[in-house]
Amino acid sequence: MIFGRWTRKQILTMFGLGAALLGVVILIGVLNSNSVSSKDLSWQDSQISKCYKTRPNTTHSTLELVHIVFRHGIRTPVDTYPKDPYLKDGFKPTGWGHVTNSGKKELYEIGKWLHRRYGDFMGPYYRPDRLHAQATASPRAMMSLQTALASMFEPKGTPMEWNKHLNWQPIPIVSEPLDEDSLLLVRTPCPRYFEALEEVFKRPEVIAETEPFEKMFRELTNLTGKSVQSAEDVNSLYITLLAEQEFGYKLPEWTKDYFPDRMQFLAEQSYVYNAYTPEMQKIKGGPFLKKMYKEMVAKRAGILKPKDRGMYIYTGHDWTVGNILSALGVWKRQMPRFAVMAIFETHRDKETGEYYVEIFLRNDEHGCVEQLKLKDCDLRCPLSQLIELSAEVLPNESVEQRCRPHNDDFVEPPPRIIDQVGR
Repeated sequence: MIFGRWTRKQILTMFGLGAALLGVVILIGVLNSNSVSSKDLSWQDSQISKCYKTRPNTTHSTLELVHIVFRHGIRTPVDTYPKDPYLKDGFKPTGWGHVTNSGKKELYEIGKWLHRRYGDFMGPYYRPDRLHAQATASPRAMMSLQTALASMFEPKGTPMEWNKHLNWQPIPIVSEPLDEDSLLLVRTPCPRYFEALEEVFKRPEVIAETEPFEKMFRELTNLTGKSVQSAEDVNSLYITLLAEQEFGYKLPEWTKDYFPDRMQFLAEQSYVYNAYTPEMQKIKGGPFLKKMYKEMVAKRAGILKPKDRGMYIYTGHDWTVGNILSALGVWKRQMPRFAVMAIFETHRDKETGEYYVEIFLRNDEHGCVEQLKLKDCDLRCPLSQLIELSAEVLPNESVEQRCRPHNDDFVEPPPRIIDQVGR
């Protein structure tokens, strides 16, 4: 027996002591919980509400149209540095620059989250006229969109069920060739953009921000064997280290002194520099905004085709999300996570019939959604006012005119591998 030769009295005594100890533990827990201020509880409640409220607010409106754009999922490195101990690694079984298994799991959960949020709006199953799905021609972007859609539109138990043993619905994805991408990656030749980027780094305020890191640039160049001279270089190295860490690889000992803390500011700031001026925002984020606004206006006028279109969903890269939100003036300095997501909801007010737009950002490890506010507009920004506020960054001239360098001698630098496919 488990108690050996203990008497009945001894056994009862031990159970009594155990119960008393349990009571003390519970009491301590209660006291600790009572010591939390009402302010703390209020903050906790607001976080829970923000994180887990999955459905749009349609108390006083009807949801008319949704635009979603998100970055691909967790991936292995696209490129690396000469002294990387994993330089010749194959990152098996994933390979270089592809979505990892942990990335696929997160994307699949994101698809479920989107289904909970928009399932009632989109209907119980996939319908071609209801959804437009598009990704850059990068394999990881297309794979990410396929994975999210797989759980967002599961066909089991619906008229679209076609295989009792496979709860998956094939959904077509539109894409442009990488060197012709004019919407998400915006990789069409544009010398003026790179000329403008050089001008940014000559601005006094940018020089003041980057000068304190000159010593770090020299140290990282020596440690990596790769020239590190700018925020963009730091960002590229940061993401490589992050990708290796996410893959489960041990980073070199020297990285502890730099990654992520010392590299964090410039890694984040590089997204600000990449769309620093309205002109740069027009080049990189403007094409998406112009297309989206055109679709919103057509929905309001009842002429959107197909008539039943309810959602446009896009998958691109970190630049994609950052540049679009920068063009709206709502991107704050931060690191876009893998699978970072921007959501644009077009609503119609039930009483006035006015169309307005709500904008959300999902860039939190717990999946919390933050509602974004334009500087001169309400959270529920009237569509007409939103378009008016964006006038400066909406491209109306030809690409040739927009991308012509101011200096005729300026030559666009050749793209690196990471530039060609996005990060």
